[in-house]
Amino acid sequence: MTSTPAGERGPSTEKPLLLSVLELGGYPDFSPLYEQAGYRVQKVHSIRTALTALKQIHPAVVVAEFNYAPTYGARISTVEPLLARLQSHHPETRVLLFLEKDNLGHLEILRSQYGAPDRLTYPIPPDSLQAWLQHPP
Repeated sequence: MTSTPAGERGPSTEKPLLLSVLELGGYPDFSPLYEQAGYRVQKVHSIRTALTALKQIHPAVVVAEFNYAPTYGARISTVEPLLARLQSHHPETRVLLFLEKDNLGHLEILRSQYGAPDRLTYPIPPDSLQAWLQHPP
């Protein structure tokens, strides 16, 4: 008998893992909606913690915030290292970013470097989020 490391998919009865990265928040806790859509939810409160977690878990979905500030130096957003890690170590993971409409142009720069993560703009419509969760590409 083999055991499955925490966060990895085991038997077909196990729900897929959704990693929720809540840096700034400012929107409702969507955990009940994630669970209703059939996911196990693991929450972290920083990109740094998410990067550490990704060394041991293999989420089916990552939901994170795209926060832009010119003070990030060479980076466009704190989410940039997360996208790089997912691209190199978890290319099968679906990514959804929450962002302000004013930051759509900044996100396009990252999309050219890291592929095209999906996005929803604030305020996050629960029905749009639920539809995204239930309809994989």
